[in-house]
Amino acid sequence: MPENVYESIGRIFGREKIDKLGKFLSQGGISISPLQAAGFGLFSSILLSIGLFVLFSIKSPLRNLLYKFLLLFLQPYVFFDLMFVNISSVILSFILGFGLVIGIGYVLVKFSIDERRNKIEEALPDFLVLAAANARAGMTIDQALWNAAKPEFGLLSKEIQIVAKKSFGGEPIDEALDHLNRVVDSKIIKRTVSLIKQGLAAGSEIALILEKTAEDTRQMQIIQKDLRSSLLMYVIFIGFAAAFGTPFLYSVSEKLIQLMESIFKGIQPATSSAFSFGANFIKPQAPFITSNEFSIFVLLMMLSTSFTASILIGLIQKGKKLEGFKYFPLIFISALIIYFLLSSFLDMFVSQL
Repeated sequence: MPENVYESIGRIFGREKIDKLGKFLSQGGISISPLQAAGFGLFSSILLSIGLFVLFSIKSPLRNLLYKFLLLFLQPYVFFDLMFVNISSVILSFILGFGLVIGIGYVLVKFSIDERRNKIEEALPDFLVLAAANARAGMTIDQALWNAAKPEFGLLSKEIQIVAKKSFGGEPIDEALDHLNRVVDSKIIKRTVSLIKQGLAAGSEIALILEKTAEDTRQMQIIQKDLRSSLLMYVIFIGFAAAFGTPFLYSVSEKLIQLMESIFKGIQPATSSAFSFGANFIKPQAPFITSNEFSIFVLLMMLSTSFTASILIGLIQKGKKLEGFKYFPLIFISALIIYFLLSSFLDMFVSQL
């Protein structure tokens, strides 16, 4: 029953968007219907948005924080009115609700796509060598692929078996090979399929094409591993700066602001006109922000820094931004732990002075 409801909701989207979503899900190895996925995503987004709005309504600190956030960016247009804050809460709740559901869903499917691609590309060279040996033994291309699809090749064997079954069922081999392009988001797979199809069309020796493709793929993988090894120091530096250096600086800065606050609380404002006239331009002033406001700023900045560092690590290691998302929780949690530990240590150190 819920599946039918989700499919009905999913029909709100156009056929073109549903087809793109279906291809995206199939590349991630997800067998759920794209209509159900779209309907579930829309339903979850609306439900989460309503929950966030209720949270903003019953929690006055969150409402005050939202008002300060609006003042920070839209000060000339902001006025303190209950209706204005409620409208802003509704807009922000729907933006966060839809953004979280779409973002989390996209990242999870993308992780699955990358994992499938890595496993298939890792097994591809050995599979092509075995398929080339079968072709040299006199097998046709579909038989060579079928007999090379051993269980040790994992996901690649399953997809190759589907291709071979399509070919055995009467579908032309070049059209059956397009199945790999639909379910695997890989430039190497697309290049391999293109070379096989061109070789079949030109009447070339398929065994030689498979062997050369396997050799090129293996050499490319070796080069990528060497590059990742040479860039390891950059990854270590970025991770250390985000997880240890940033929280250290912020904890020291927060403690300085707290000390300045305590100092200026004990200083009475000067009433001497001579002092005011002669030294007004060098008169010390209290910090413009409180320690509590700085704590909120620190959490937001550590979140931003950890996110940026994880993206950079993903780009350096794999050349893809999403590859770095898996490091984000580790970097952010490490930064929080270091920040609170250093803050506690500085509190103990200052209290003993």
